[in-house]
Amino acid sequence: MVRAGSEVRRALRSELVALAPPYRAVVPLHSVDGAELPLGSVVLARGVATIAALAGLTALSHRAPWIVPSLALPAPQESLEPLLLVTELRDRLVVLSPGRGDDDVARVVAAVRRRRPPTPAMLARWVARRLSTRELESPLRHQFERSLGGGAAADGDRSVASYSRLFSRYGGYTARDWRALARLCALVIARTSEDGERHGDD
Repeated sequence: MVRAGSEVRRALRSELVALAPPYRAVVPLHSVDGAELPLGSVVLARGVATIAALAGLTALSHRAPWIVPSLALPAPQESLEPLLLVTELRDRLVVLSPGRGDDDVARVVAAVRRRRPPTPAMLARWVARRLSTRELESPLRHQFERSLGGGAAADGDRSVASYSRLFSRYGGYTARDWRALARLCALVIARTSEDGERHGDD
């Protein structure tokens, strides 16, 4: 019975490794504290049990929401779809297909650069979750949509000032500040994609 329990724990064990700027080496993580991870860090989870790997990534994301969560699939036939329905990482998760070289820095970085850009809804959901209030999700989405183009008119034709009053309950950022942050996100994503294309051509 003890042996069976040990085998189960071994099967469910997952490993987290980090790749921090300037992305030259993969380093094992021995805790999910996350405080030592700098901005721009990519964290890769791998293990036989995908659900255990996702659990580790989710726990770390709560403590270090700035990381880029990545997952190495253990088997070609495994589907992530059922698990992504119940994980908050589904909007941000980078998935590496099964293959050799999970420690290959170039392979991990290339997968991160290929991820789809976040939509205004994704950005709003992420910020609202970080601030622990769902009330902000819809107003933030409207600001991000108007900032990034293609968005609908403001909810109920509310003015910028009325949005800013709402946002002031949760911090010092105004509606225009949030719009500027959305444009900054778009700029960073565009620069990252350009860098990835240049490295791919080298």
